[in-house]
Amino acid sequence: MPQFTESSITLDFPDDNHFRFANCRGYQELSGFSFKEMDAGWFDVQENICWLFELKDYSIANIDDQNSIEKRVLDLLKKSVDSLSMMLSAKHQYTHGQTKISPCFPENYPNETTVFNFINIIHCNSSQKTAVPLINERYRNRFKPYAMLFGINTYSVIEHSSAAEHIEYVR
Repeated sequence: MPQFTESSITLDFPDDNHFRFANCRGYQELSGFSFKEMDAGWFDVQENICWLFELKDYSIANIDDQNSIEKRVLDLLKKSVDSLSMMLSAKHQYTHGQTKISPCFPENYPNETTVFNFINIIHCNSSQKTAVPLINERYRNRFKPYAMLFGINTYSVIEHSSAAEHIEYVR
């Protein structure tokens, strides 16, 4: 099984239908323009769902004050929106998406009916866990217009141990 570890979080995908924008030439050409990406993606071919994951280790960061929370929410939002833009560019076969982003994905994905799910997983220490629901609430409020426009039902920020309990390939 393919594994990917970052920020003290391991994703153990059940097959080879995973990708990383960081390794994709199409993303690399955009990254110099303050364009961001989520850490990993996996296509659930059977359900036609693309799962996008951002993995963060905040265990030594201060995430309890309002400025820090807002900064982190904006970072997660930027990564999600930019990743969504790349996915939609590939899905709708725009030139850059078709020629430079799509080659990074498993064949035939995304297609016209692919659904996107956005999961941000935060690794933190026990005293920081109370900040994660607030980050989730603010992220969801800011991402909601994009979710409404593009039919995205699953988008959230989850603490690492909770994600490992609810998502079978998170360790």
